[in-house]
Amino acid sequence: MKIRFNEEKPKAFKLSRRSSRAVMTFAMAPTLALAGLNVPAYAAESDQVSLNIIGVTDFHGHLSQAKDRNGNITEPGAAVMACYVNKEREENPNTSFVSAGDNIGGSPFESSILKDEPTIKALNQVGLEASAVGNHEFDQGWKDLNDRVGVNGDKLAKFPYLGANVKGAEMAPSKVIVKDGVKIGYVGTVTDTTSTLVSPDGIKGISFTDPVAATNAEAKRLKDSGEADVIVGLVHEGMDNREFSGDVDAVIAGHTHVLRKLDGKPVLVQPANYGMDLADIDIVYDKAAKKVVSVSAVNRSAKDMMDRCGATPDAEVAKIVAAAKDKAKAEGEKPVTNLKNDFYRGANGDGAIGGNRGTESSLNSLIADANLYGVNELTDLKADLGVMNAGGVREDLASGEVTFAEAFAVQPFGNSLGVVEITGEKLKEALEQQWQPGGKRPMLSLGLSKNVQYAYNPDAEQGKRITYVSINGEPLDPTKTYRVAGSSFLLTGGDDFKAFKEGKFQDAGQIDIDAFNRYLKDNSDISIRPNQTSVGVKLSGAGVDEAEVTDESLRGSVLAPKKDVTVNLSSLSYTGKEAKPTKATAKFLRCEGKKAVTVGEASADMDNTVTDSLDETGKATVNLTVPEEAAFLQITTDAGSKLNYSISVEGKLDVDRGCGATSDEKPGAEGSLSGSSTGGIPVHIVPQWARDMLPQWARNMLHI
Repeated sequence: MKIRFNEEKPKAFKLSRRSSRAVMTFAMAPTLALAGLNVPAYAAESDQVSLNIIGVTDFHGHLSQAKDRNGNITEPGAAVMACYVNKEREENPNTSFVSAGDNIGGSPFESSILKDEPTIKALNQVGLEASAVGNHEFDQGWKDLNDRVGVNGDKLAKFPYLGANVKGAEMAPSKVIVKDGVKIGYVGTVTDTTSTLVSPDGIKGISFTDPVAATNAEAKRLKDSGEADVIVGLVHEGMDNREFSGDVDAVIAGHTHVLRKLDGKPVLVQPANYGMDLADIDIVYDKAAKKVVSVSAVNRSAKDMMDRCGATPDAEVAKIVAAAKDKAKAEGEKPVTNLKNDFYRGANGDGAIGGNRGTESSLNSLIADANLYGVNELTDLKADLGVMNAGGVREDLASGEVTFAEAFAVQPFGNSLGVVEITGEKLKEALEQQWQPGGKRPMLSLGLSKNVQYAYNPDAEQGKRITYVSINGEPLDPTKTYRVAGSSFLLTGGDDFKAFKEGKFQDAGQIDIDAFNRYLKDNSDISIRPNQTSVGVKLSGAGVDEAEVTDESLRGSVLAPKKDVTVNLSSLSYTGKEAKPTKATAKFLRCEGKKAVTVGEASADMDNTVTDSLDETGKATVNLTVPEEAAFLQITTDAGSKLNYSISVEGKLDVDRGCGATSDEKPGAEGSLSGSSTGGIPVHIVPQWARDMLPQWARNMLHI
């Protein structure tokens, strides 16, 4: 047994749960006195049961061991985890092994290529008794989860998946397991944002309510009915919301991939993902008094597991892992391409690659190009642009030989590709939905194919940040229908991009990894995109403040001549290991026939300090004076980024702002932004009164 006086003990202090009756009496008498129970210690000892609960969360099929850069084992693997759980059972037969969800989905190649069957077999072998359903259990849709994996313990999974807050699907809300006469009720719930995290087409008719409220309701039912003496919540959600009722005695949380332990009532514990930690909860229950005497919890680290089982991993589970490796090896070792450059995900200020899903990244952009290429090269569903969600990119892509397994690790969800048709207005709305204030991440940056670029004002209000968009050098037409290529997950509304859901998804009959591999094979010399897809631009100063505008919504687009203007720039740098710019330049240009001539120019040093969770890394402030004859503003960096930004100088309404249709410098050239196909003034900065005064031929040229 473990001796605990309602507090966490040092990890090194772990007594056998098979200690003598005398030790049991000595240990429990003080606890009973604190509880105010007027019974002799020798009588209480026979009525008290010490329960032990071992929990895992977000395992994601990480069957094998993994090491950090220093060679330390960070993920002990399934066989060591199995050994550790079994040793806990040897010490205390009243030990349960449970999960807070995401056992499968988003898995390494050796499991995912085999549809996660090895992971489920390993968990069966360890004796998993119950699991909350996680959002990733729905990656392949409810049909796969219900028909193949199974939720009642009678199919591939020999344990039940619990979903007390899952509506529209036949899932048990809880499972009662009896240990030495004590009825433990495990209540499983999943994050209520699941509908935005998986392909909506796979969960039609299914909804997800608040997990805490559902846990409380089921806990009350179980205790009121006498079905359970002890309640443990298996909650696939982070631990910020702690409004659990008094009926809940302990909670194992998950989903957010953090390692946390919170004291209080109930005791809440969240082990880290991938089996790096195991929750270890001790509950003492008095059967005579019918009450929980004490609850304590600790997270057991990979080192704890390795110290105890590193030399003696579970043999049966080790066989399952070895068989999975052998089966996946032949397919995984096949080379896809020989890549000449590295590609990275977004990073936060701590430097950990992959932590920032709110920033533009070279790898997310690459996959967006691959999605467009795959749909257009392998199918007849000709699309105009490609998109990719940052959360679907799970590993960086190194140069050199790229194997199938390495490519698969980049996007391991096996989504089908397809297209949706939406208007330009809805496409702009989707870009606005990258900002998600109040969400778990304030921004989820979309990867966009290289023929798309946009500018935004980072300080504008929600839904009104995007100022310019171009596709293939042409301005976004709000009434035109565009065909967008991407994964079924994203294009059916995943990650809360509801605007894509406005269009009807048409499956391309291609799996994302197959299209990705084809793109890598056909484009092995592809390099990191030097031009930033998204650029933050905000103009301020006298040139803005003193401009005479009749519509305040135009302020910042119309400039006063001969006045100073400050060009505030952001989002000009990648956050990963890509090359960083050192200088940004802003210049005003005018037209001499079809040639663009600089009429004002200034530069400033770049600040590449990473802005966590947002797409604002790479800032510069450039000060200029507005020339009367300026046609547009050009922004460049010494890393190769370029943006032609349309402006209007007060009192000027030049129909041909683009210096002629053939000019490379016109706003609207590939990779730049503009308000018209000829580089003219964006429609939204031409007041209605000015539009009405123009002849029809001028309106046609301005596309207004």
